[in-house]
Amino acid sequence: MSAPPAVKLSLVIPTRERAEYLTAALRSARVAADNARVPVEIVVSDNASGDATTSVIAAFDDPRIVARRSDRRLSMRENFEFALSHARGSHILFIGDDDAVLPNGLRLLGDLIATHDVDIFKWRVLNYVWPDPARGLPGHLKVRPQTLDGRVRLKDPKQVLADFAAARFRTYHEGGMIYHGCVSRRLITRACAQGKGPFFRGSSPDVFTSLQALMVTDLPLVHINLPITLGGASPRSNGAAGQAAAKSAGSGGVTEFAKFIAETGDDPWQCRLPVHCKSLTMITLDCLLAAANLHGIQIEIDRNAWAERIAQDIASFAEPARGECLGLAEAVFGLKVRLPEASVNPSMVAGPILSLDPGLAPGHTVLRRGLSRLVFSGGALLSDAASAAELLDLLLQIESARPDATSRSQGLWRVLRAHLRAGSFTK
Repeated sequence: MSAPPAVKLSLVIPTRERAEYLTAALRSARVAADNARVPVEIVVSDNASGDATTSVIAAFDDPRIVARRSDRRLSMRENFEFALSHARGSHILFIGDDDAVLPNGLRLLGDLIATHDVDIFKWRVLNYVWPDPARGLPGHLKVRPQTLDGRVRLKDPKQVLADFAAARFRTYHEGGMIYHGCVSRRLITRACAQGKGPFFRGSSPDVFTSLQALMVTDLPLVHINLPITLGGASPRSNGAAGQAAAKSAGSGGVTEFAKFIAETGDDPWQCRLPVHCKSLTMITLDCLLAAANLHGIQIEIDRNAWAERIAQDIASFAEPARGECLGLAEAVFGLKVRLPEASVNPSMVAGPILSLDPGLAPGHTVLRRGLSRLVFSGGALLSDAASAAELLDLLLQIESARPDATSRSQGLWRVLRAHLRAGSFTK
């Protein structure tokens, strides 16, 4: 019996003209690589950026950083595929250029890989919202301690796939994510061989691969109730731009979402929905059916359940996005989606979630505690994604991968009290 291959992690960061956020992503990646117990490479795929991206990467001067630049503008899918082609690790994970890795995140991931010989590794992904100076909003982070107990669970990919077919899922992240998740090289090789083409497909390649992965492995998914990476939502995020465009009646002009649409162009590796569709639920269904067709998997979807989910998703959309989605649901999937009478949404985008307290000293972080969550807002600790990842790592003591919910919870509150006494933030 041959020995298992040596583990090497490829942390992949596709980027496009967001140098101001990329700095924090690379800072976090380098610290995480320092703390990992396995070799790590950091692959940065520069999508023909015209800003300071090249100089930002060069400033780190780290041999573990593999920087590759496209000489032409690529679609998101093409940039993901371009980035993947330069990754050499046995296990690959992607983050965005406005995301971060927890300081001990790759150490924890390496320990999980050493313990479980599977193809898919998943974790709790918390979301950090970057400061938005134009709207006067601070950076903030929400934490639900009760969901972060460190437990490791094994999930049957066939059951997860059945739950998607029945529309019984909370988010597409429940699939086999490579974006804020990790998959093995052998899974990627198998998927490309079976599909006779690239690993990434569709206008939302992270969604497609999340569902495709469930169809090309028979091994359990390993899920840990701790964060390894931190998702960042910046004022220039594609997802935020798309949702803002859906909820606004205006055309939006030259927005991030408009650029995203234009750059997809004539990319041949698309699914059935047009790239301008703004419903994430419809995109998820499209990717589910496209991946199943590609890999010869019979999928019987619960049509009523999916129609209801689509209705819930687009109920807050303004025209013309709402009408376009209704038409596409019927034309592409044969679903007649019925919206409730009270779902009409005036032209509006969600307002600020949090604001700094009046008179708060600059650089100070506010802690608010609700019944089931903590909210950290503003100040140096929440100034960028890397700083927020450091705070989260410290609070949750990520350096230990042992699933001990009681001691971990006690440790969180002990560290939290120490920060309050030190004046790092106020309640």
